[in-house]
Amino acid sequence: MSSILLSVLLLGPTGQAAAETDADVGTVLVSVTDEKGAAVEGLAREDVALLENGVARDIVTFRLDRRPLTVAFLLDTSEAVQTSYRLHLLEPVKEFLAGLPEGSQFALWTVGERPTKRLDYTDDLKALDQALKRAIPAGGSTLLDAILEATKDLRKKEGERSAVIVVTAVGPEFSSAYRERVVKEALSPNTTFLSVLLEEGTTDLENRRNYEYVLERLARQSGGVFETTLSPMGLGRELKQLLAVLRGQYQLTYATVPDSKERKLEVKVARPGARVRLAGTTAK
Repeated sequence: MSSILLSVLLLGPTGQAAAETDADVGTVLVSVTDEKGAAVEGLAREDVALLENGVARDIVTFRLDRRPLTVAFLLDTSEAVQTSYRLHLLEPVKEFLAGLPEGSQFALWTVGERPTKRLDYTDDLKALDQALKRAIPAGGSTLLDAILEATKDLRKKEGERSAVIVVTAVGPEFSSAYRERVVKEALSPNTTFLSVLLEEGTTDLENRRNYEYVLERLARQSGGVFETTLSPMGLGRELKQLLAVLRGQYQLTYATVPDSKERKLEVKVARPGARVRLAGTTAK
């Protein structure tokens, strides 16, 4: 059995700790991919076991999550991607967004010079193509500021399932937000963070560390993914694996007790070589 261990704060529907809402049913989003990074979509409740603080819990339901997604897509348009933007970035981005579950909507943000929302939430792929082509890479990046703005904007949208996707290089960074604030304020229940860092451009060590700090923690704490690729030509492959994480996402509800704010969850899946990731948790 493959498994993952995660320490989480179980939240009630209005943000209170579970102990304050007398919750007795917990919900967690679980992504399962195989050793090649493809989604594992055929699991049943009998294939899964869950431990909470080391105690086995009864699984109430376990089903593949096919709810539409609300996606904020953040794309680097700084000078670091001038040579690769049109050649290697646009098509993989369009293919990723075209592969979202039916009924999903996405917004496009660019981070060159300043955070800019170029396309409001829609499912219009033609409008996406036009917005991507209108962007001209220039200036430094404002990725950290853009993450804060995009996640704040995302919370205004109704929907129970959302994701933030980041594709960025490592050029000069001019954000005013510090990294700890970005992680703290960007995280939200039921929002998964998935990022690809392109080894394109040059920057100082502090900027690189800030990017890795933010993107790695957002991914780990939301059940997402943080990947790097040596060449922009590898972006298509990386985005396919990110899409697989969303396609292999299940809703798991389980019997719990309302007497603990901090909960360590371990999910085991009866699939050799499977990778299990835990995302947002709630309580009813």
